[in-house]
Amino acid sequence: MVVGFEVVPCSIKHNPEDARAVKMYGRFPSKIKCDPSTVSMSIKENEPIVYTYEVSFVESDIKWPSRWDAYLKMEGAKVHWFSILNSLMVIAFLAGIVFVILLRTVRRDLTRYEELDSEAQAQMNEELSGWKLVVSDVFRAPSNPMLLCMMVGDGVQILGMAVVTILFAALGFMSPASRGTLITGMLFFYLVLGILAGYASVRVWKTIRCGDHSGWVGVSWRTACFFPGIAFLILTTLNFLLWGSQSTGAIPFSLFVVLILLWFCISVPLTLVGGFLGAKAPHIEYPVRTNQIPREIPAQKYPSWLLVLGAGTLPFGTLFIELFFIMSSIWMGRVYYVFGFLFIVMLLLVIVCAEVSLVLTYMHLCVEDWKWWWKSFFSSGSVAIYIFLYSINYLVFDLKSLSGPVSATLYLGYSLFMVIAIMLATGTVGFISSFCFVHYLFSSVKAD
Repeated sequence: MVVGFEVVPCSIKHNPEDARAVKMYGRFPSKIKCDPSTVSMSIKENEPIVYTYEVSFVESDIKWPSRWDAYLKMEGAKVHWFSILNSLMVIAFLAGIVFVILLRTVRRDLTRYEELDSEAQAQMNEELSGWKLVVSDVFRAPSNPMLLCMMVGDGVQILGMAVVTILFAALGFMSPASRGTLITGMLFFYLVLGILAGYASVRVWKTIRCGDHSGWVGVSWRTACFFPGIAFLILTTLNFLLWGSQSTGAIPFSLFVVLILLWFCISVPLTLVGGFLGAKAPHIEYPVRTNQIPREIPAQKYPSWLLVLGAGTLPFGTLFIELFFIMSSIWMGRVYYVFGFLFIVMLLLVIVCAEVSLVLTYMHLCVEDWKWWWKSFFSSGSVAIYIFLYSINYLVFDLKSLSGPVSATLYLGYSLFMVIAIMLATGTVGFISSFCFVHYLFSSVKAD
């Protein structure tokens, strides 16, 4: 059984007539002298070329189960540990801020608020500031609620696919000995988790509408088509580009048909089933009532979206070292097999995204900005912007050998596809954590 191989190419000028006389598995009549450093044959138009190969078997002491060790030897272990340590420091810093918010500021304010009698509360309401003033607006429905539900549903599906796939890979179920196992596993888990996407999107839709589940079929259908539709549009555009340049890397038309059948015959029905379960499930009741007239948001010193976009730097800081190894695996042909490190980094990324979104949501509420729904989503989802900028940096400085504008366009197209998926997954983490925090915070407030 072969446990390794080495290929030595060289240029030799053979006589075509001698090659025609050789039978299958026969030896070439003339002696072959191989010098890899020289080119002994210049190729001319319409001239026949003879290709030959010679095999020499050498006994090796490498055991069959260890045949992949040379390729899977982990490089840069100290760098991976440094990445994890860096992420832990960021998490500890954010956790300290969250701890202060929950146990000092919020707990102290709630205790003071609840110990007062009704007359004192009425007097205190005139002096209140910060998040307590938006108690009647904090659960007001956001703009474009259906789009938010679609993005949250797709984010849950993508995040679930990533967690399950990387976990299985870390446990050794997806060996590089089986080519394409990782991609096949990702596609399979994504299709199956469509039921989770439909459930999450309709549950959020029902909660926003205070228990009214009408329109859940439309929400489920749009959730099933939103991210796959974006992916299909990007892949089709890039494929037309490859067909136009007559590249062999173009996806065959038959494979496109198979992917569309998987999409509409498996993913869409499962998403509709999940939406049906979400429509039957009880909605999350708001702890406070919402006024009919929205409260005016005071003028802010700095644009709130500036803070939201800047928040993505912290999740990116936990990811960028591991991102280099992933990019090298995808575009430089290097084998990536440290899925244990990747799983740990992904868990740390989820924690950082949750903490960043929670802190920013509290900061917005403290300046009486009750429009926190979309901002909580993009505060952690903005990490995708920095990943895309890093991809451009990788293209300029590390992929200098990339040939022509077609290759660069393909790289940017696939990078865009990747960052959209990351934005949906990280944004969903931020939105869910912020919703749980806001629900917990205002469930402790006694308001008429």
